[in-house]
Amino acid sequence: MLYRYKPDEGRNARQTAFWLGEGMVFFGCYALSGSLVAFEGLRGPVIESMPEIPLLGMRLTGAFVVSTLVFCVASYLYLRYLAKEKIADHLIEVESEMKKVTWPSFEEATNSSIVVIVTVLVLMAFLAFADFALGHIFQFLLWGGLRGS
Repeated sequence: MLYRYKPDEGRNARQTAFWLGEGMVFFGCYALSGSLVAFEGLRGPVIESMPEIPLLGMRLTGAFVVSTLVFCVASYLYLRYLAKEKIADHLIEVESEMKKVTWPSFEEATNSSIVVIVTVLVLMAFLAFADFALGHIFQFLLWGGLRGS
């Protein structure tokens, strides 16, 4: 369903968008499952004779069933959303633009990072000195002398 429209274009961008979205849906449903445990009716096992899911060792509670259903529905709707022509065209364009990007080499990235870190340290030192000096100047002007001296 994800590749029904222009199946040979933008596969990487579509897969990335799909899996990142699925991760967010899973996290939301996991959090929902934890929140639903607060309700008394969803805390106990759904099937009394099978309190755990075989092989997985997970408790088959009402909260787990509800969150699993929400996950399935949200995943299906998200897949349908990504399959729309407008969204697919956007992801195809994103991938084609990313192929045009000139990425810096490791050495260029390292040198740029060093420049940024040194600049931040120099600016930090200047601001600390200015704060110290102006604090003492205003303390002298406002109170006529340095306190604690």
